[in-house]
Amino acid sequence: MIARSSRGRVALAVPWFLLIGCATSSGLTRLDPLPLPPAAASACRATPSGKVSLPADDGLHEQPVEWWYWTGHLKTEEGRWFGFEEVFFRGKFKGLSSKMSHMAITDLATGQFHHGSANGLGDVIAPPGGFDLSLGKFGAIGGNGRDHLHGTVDGYELDVDLKATKAPVLQHGVGYTDYPFGGNTYYYSRERMAAEGTLTLDGTPRKVSGTAWFDHQYGDLFKTAKLGWDWYAIQLDDGRDLMLFVVRDPAGAVLVGGSLSTPECETKEITEYKVTPLGTWVSPHTGCSYPMGWRIEAAGTTLDVTPVMNDQELFTSHPIYWEGAATVSGGATGRAYVELTGYCRQGNPPPSK
Repeated sequence: MIARSSRGRVALAVPWFLLIGCATSSGLTRLDPLPLPPAAASACRATPSGKVSLPADDGLHEQPVEWWYWTGHLKTEEGRWFGFEEVFFRGKFKGLSSKMSHMAITDLATGQFHHGSANGLGDVIAPPGGFDLSLGKFGAIGGNGRDHLHGTVDGYELDVDLKATKAPVLQHGVGYTDYPFGGNTYYYSRERMAAEGTLTLDGTPRKVSGTAWFDHQYGDLFKTAKLGWDWYAIQLDDGRDLMLFVVRDPAGAVLVGGSLSTPECETKEITEYKVTPLGTWVSPHTGCSYPMGWRIEAAGTTLDVTPVMNDQELFTSHPIYWEGAATVSGGATGRAYVELTGYCRQGNPPPSK
C-alpha cells in the first residue's frame, strides 16, 4: 500500500471510540537499550511553537474527546523485557462526561499478554499545565515532560518515572488539523522518554529501565467512530523516531501521513511511504483477523516491524483492538509499538477461558 498525505490530514493515535461504547512468540527476545540523543542539541532544548502551547496544553481541555497515552519498553536488571501501555480517555456527549483507562503488560519471558480496563462517569481532574489522572487501579501524574505512571493488572504492578529526552513533536506540523469529513484534532507527542522505576512481579519489586512514547490528543473526534486505523510509533537505535498512520474506511485508506524526528530533534512531515503486511494472525479470543508484521518503506529506508508476540489483543473492552510491542530490523534497528483498530467488527464476544 502506498500512503500519501497532505496538510489537513490527520493521525489518530489511539482508539478514542472506546469512550463512546461506555501466544504465539516471534522468537525475538534480544532488545538492547536504545541510545538517547545528545542533550546538547539546541533543537532538543527548544519548545516548538504552533497551535499547541506547552507545557500549558499538557492539561485538560474543554473538548469533546481527549486522551493521554503512553507505550514503552522496559528491562529488568536481569535482562527480562516487558512492553507496556497505559492510557486515560475522557469524553463529553450531550452534557454527559465519561472516562476510561486501559493498561497492558507484554511479558516476553512468559509469552503472555495481560490487559485490563476501568470505566467511570464524571470528568477527569487535571491541574493547569499538567495532569493528575486516576481511575480504578491506574494513575498518571505529571506534565512538561516529567511523568509518573502507576497501574496494576493481573498481579503486575508498574511504578515508573518518565523524563523526555527530546523536544515535543507537534504532529501535522503545527499540532492541529481539521478533518476533511468534519471535526478537528490537536495532537502532539513526546516520542522518546527515559523510563526508570519498578515492576512488581509475584509480590517482588524489580528495578526496570527503558524508553517510552507519550501522545496527547484532543478535539472534535466523534465523526471518526466508524473508521479504523493502523498506527506505528517507531524508536530507532540511531536516535530517529517515526510516527506513521493509515486511517481506513471499508473502501481503503482515507487519511495517511506521519512524521520523522531526527536525533537533533528536527522534525519533518512524512507524506509518502509504503506499508506491506507480511502475514496475518487470527485471534483465538475473538476470531478477528489482523495483519501481523509489516515492511515499511519510509524516510529513505526499509524497516521490518515484527511483533514480539502475536497475541496482544485487548479483547475485554468495547470495541476490540490490537496494541503491541514490536522489534525493528532491516535498514535500521530499534523498537516500536503498533496499534490496529477496526479489524474486529462483530461486537464484543466474551473472553476466552
